[in-house]
Formats: sequence, structure tokens, C-alpha cells
Amino acid sequence: MFLKISFGGGGEDFRKIVWIKWESIYTPKEEGGLGVRRMGAFNLSLIGKWCWRMLVDKEGLWYRVLKARYGEEGGRLKEGDSHCSAWWRSLTRIREGVGEGVGHWFDDNIRRLVGNGRDTSFWHDIWVGEIPLKLKFPHLFELSVDKECSVEDMRRVLGADDGRERVWRRRLLAWEEESVRECLVLLHNIVLQENVEDTWRWLLDPIHGYSAQGAYRFLTTSADVLDRSQIVDVWHQQIPSKVSVFVWRLFHNRLPTKDNLVRRQKRPVCLVVEVRKR
Repeated sequence: MFLKISFGGGGEDFRKIVWIKWESIYTPKEEGGLGVRRMGAFNLSLIGKWCWRMLVDKEGLWYRVLKARYGEEGGRLKEGDSHCSAWWRSLTRIREGVGEGVGHWFDDNIRRLVGNGRDTSFWHDIWVGEIPLKLKFPHLFELSVDKECSVEDMRRVLGADDGRERVWRRRLLAWEEESVRECLVLLHNIVLQENVEDTWRWLLDPIHGYSAQGAYRFLTTSADVLDRSQIVDVWHQQIPSKVSVFVWRLFHNRLPTKDNLVRRQKRPVCLVVEVRKR
């Protein structure tokens, strides 16, 4: 069921009074708004579900088809060229940080939980700290021989007597050795568990994982302080939607009353009723 609501409008030659700002219309009902969805943010949250599935369901047939079509690098599917589908371009734009003014909203809310370290990319995944190690130590990443190595492989190589010589393309300088020591400090408390698989965690809901509803709430949450005194519960199933909207406007003082028209410098419309005697 769709409810047609008109709070303003007009045309090329005239303008009507705008009674409700869009922010109030988009605000959830439980926060005093009208609860109309932001279609852009809702679409992003739905596409983000596919980004999440690409991390946790790599054994599916659909993933293998995409892998054969676009290839894989760093444990993730490649972006593809200019001839890829519009759906795939939308997914890659989310991974690049497109959102409702919140930057890399998807990557900022995922973390890799390391078990045995076999399926976690040492350089590309966020598994220690807040950013991938390739961004924290870009120079070491450029010098590394195997940029696609797993956490288990890197720990095994670094633990060997001659391991460090096989990690880098050349002998490290003194200041580069200092960066290696800084990296080893981060890895000091990491203990690999042989019988535990690596998993992904969605920080907004660590128990149930990604949900479109939770992502939409994150994308549309405002930093403004909520005034609970303005919240009125007028949304009941027994009340027609038009009546609820009317009451909602009434409590927000957004009806075309004479007082509001005067304050907006609009001439109130006078209704003259002529009574004739028969």
C-alpha cells in the first residue's frame, strides 16, 4: 500500500509552501519522523549484502562464476574493466568507499578473525590494527616478494633462521629494519590456532553478521541530538494512514493554520458561507 503525501511542490511558474523538510520525512518514526526510506542509502545497504557474501561464501557457484569472469587478487575479486555490468560497478564502488557521506563504510566495519591464518591475506586483509598492513607499512609491502601470502605463510617464514632473506626482494637498510621490528611488535601477541578456521566479523552486529537493515540504519543515522519531547506515537494499525500523518503534522505544527500562514507571510484563504432563508 502506498500513501501519497504532499508537503510542498509547485511548477515552473509558481511555488507552493513547503511545510516539512526532507530530513524530518526521512527520520524513523520512533525518532519523531515520518519513516520514509532514503532510496539511495537503502540501495547501498542491499548491494553491501553482496559484498558481504563475497567474503563469507566463496564456495558458491555464483562466486566461482564471478571469479572466472573478473579474476581474483588479494583474496578479493578484481574490479574488472569498463565493459563490466552496472551491477558489478556498483559493488566495486562500495568497496572503494562510496556511501552517504561516511567514507569507506563497508571496509571500516569488517574485521578478519584469525584462526589458523591460512585464509587471511597478510597484507590485504584488516586482521591486526585498524587498517591493512599494506597501508600501514607501504614501503615494506613494495619490497615483499610474495604480496599475496597468507598470515600462516608469513609467520612461518619470519620464524625461520633465514626467513627474512626470503621475504624481501633485497637486503633491507637500517631504517627499513626498524619498520620490520615495528611490524613484529604488532604480531607478537598473535597466536595461530591450528584447528580454528579464519572468519569474518561485521562490527555493527558481531553475532548475526551483516544485515541490510543494520547497514541502512548506520548509513542514515544522524549525529544530531534527538529531542524526545517532540516524539509522539501516532502510528497504529487501527488508525488510517492519512489520519496518522495529519496528527503527526499537527503535533509538529506544520498545518496551514491562519497563524502559520501569517508567520510565513502568506495571505490566509477566507471562506465565506452565505446562508439563505427559504
